[in-house]
Amino acid sequence: MNIDCPVCTSVGVGETYCVVDDFTYYRCAVCESIFIEPEVIIAMDRGEQLRGYDQNYWQSELRAARQRSRSDGLARAGEAILYARREVRRFLDVGAGPGYLLDQLGLLLPAHADLFHAVEMFPPEEHSSHPNYVIGAAADLQGPFDAGVCIEVIEHLTPAMLTELIKGLALISEADSIWLFNTGMPDYVRHEDPGYLDPRKRGHIISYGLPGLRKLFESHGFRVSELPGKSFAFIVEYRPTASLSDFSERFYAPLPANKKLLNIAGLLYLAAFESARSYYFQAQSKQRTEWALALEAELRERQPR
Repeated sequence: MNIDCPVCTSVGVGETYCVVDDFTYYRCAVCESIFIEPEVIIAMDRGEQLRGYDQNYWQSELRAARQRSRSDGLARAGEAILYARREVRRFLDVGAGPGYLLDQLGLLLPAHADLFHAVEMFPPEEHSSHPNYVIGAAADLQGPFDAGVCIEVIEHLTPAMLTELIKGLALISEADSIWLFNTGMPDYVRHEDPGYLDPRKRGHIISYGLPGLRKLFESHGFRVSELPGKSFAFIVEYRPTASLSDFSERFYAPLPANKKLLNIAGLLYLAAFESARSYYFQAQSKQRTEWALALEAELRERQPR
């Protein structure tokens, strides 16, 4: 039986997608999101925990968090700065966990360590001692922030929880502030990592689709945009003044001040640039291949029999 979508609120559009650890996940035919059974979402919004973020959780996650802070987390942070259409003077890691990314950015850019900040609501006992590491929510901070990342966070959040996060980001953003979210989106779950939905161990309850994200973000002043070629990330910009007519301009022609900042740690700039460029052209290649195959099939169909 089809059920209502808790993300876009469309009625009767959720079809059974899979069962994980005895929990049923559904896929919305309208917003593409994949979500755990609504009863669980309702219970979580009442304060019940499906997977608590206690020390047992963090013991299993700290190693992955440390690895991300030295690799793809750094690349995502660099990309957010590269894509920004305002000078990045304050940068925030949202849902920073132990704060390893904050520490790593401080090590790479010691003269600009005060530029970087982090916020985490449920920190592990072992966490950063950086003075800009804050225990709390984004709404608790004093803005504005020009850019930031939110890495492997929103797949843990119900739509109501994500909406609270969005409201908090709106409070600390100004025109063109940019936020890069790293999360397994539906194409990633379907084609790259079916095990990403993981309610008991990691607490992954929702894979948000872009149409669903637009419904949640846009009413609070954000534009949601895909990152070409990346099925695991998207960006939002607050009250944007810059267009996205050709996304390649974001990495081929970044703001000079932001490029200068990244180039202080040359490998950080290189990682951000190459990640942006390689995925962009991978997406271009895929689109052209699909077009060529579709054209070939059409020509075959038109050939006289």
